Amino acid sequence: MNGPARHGEAGVVLLNVLVILSIAAVVVFIMLSSQEDALGRARIQSASAAAEALARGAESSAITALRRDMATAPDTDHYGEPWAQVGQTQADLALGRLSVGIRDAQSRLNLARLRTRAVSDVQSFLRIIAELGIDPALGARIAAEIAARPGLSSLSDLRGVSPATLAQIAPYMDFLPDDAPVNLNTVDPVVLRAVLNNRSAALRLEQRRAGAGFLTIDDLTRVGAVRPAGAGFTSQVFDVEIVAEVDDVVVRLLSRIERRQSFAGSRVVVTRRSFGIPLNAVPDIPAGF
Repeated sequence: MNGPARHGEAGVVLLNVLVILSIAAVVVFIMLSSQEDALGRARIQSASAAAEALARGAESSAITALRRDMATAPDTDHYGEPWAQVGQTQADLALGRLSVGIRDAQSRLNLARLRTRAVSDVQSFLRIIAELGIDPALGARIAAEIAARPGLSSLSDLRGVSPATLAQIAPYMDFLPDDAPVNLNTVDPVVLRAVLNNRSAALRLEQRRAGAGFLTIDDLTRVGAVRPAGAGFTSQVFDVEIVAEVDDVVVRLLSRIERRQSFAGSRVVVTRRSFGIPLNAVPDIPAGF
């Protein structure tokens, strides 16, 4: 099922899930509040537990949407699909508010691929460095360090790179599973230009994607481009950001979710999860965070 009907169905499913999560959070909050003093620290602890439960429930909703997409649309992934609509959720609930953002992690260049020293991957990386106005010598040193340190898995672990530079490159590259390709349907225009190495073709593909919502191999052929090595139209790695507020207490959950397929079957698993420091207010999370 495609189009508005499919999105409408996803919206109804999401609404039902949020209602259930809200009710569950209320139950957790009441249970905890009945056992602790309703004032002071006990009240904050109860609200924090309820907000965390709400955030974990929203994470489960994202996992469900990504699992369903594996069965219904395995050949393409883009921000017009139902899983991405879950990531546009901002809702007022019985106890507070909830915001959910989902970003395709494969919209960024996979730095793990630099370990193989493949020319195409290194050149794509250096083109992004150049377009961002970063010293090419620093870019070459970063590429060499990644190739020499197999265990490197975080931008923050790079040696001799300033926080400002890390913040500059973070939107366009990350360490992903070694074989994860760039998704041409979700990739940032900066990365699209870098992997294609054809600015004219990249611009036409950006325009096509803006109109249709996704790209196909035929679209590349029409603009005279060849699908680059390490690029495709699907994704298996996603980053989820959830901000839940209960009784003025706010928690932030960051999760990395991977879809895995093997002879044993298909799975959707959380490979990384962290709760951030409670915030003062729920921020707006843009679609496709």
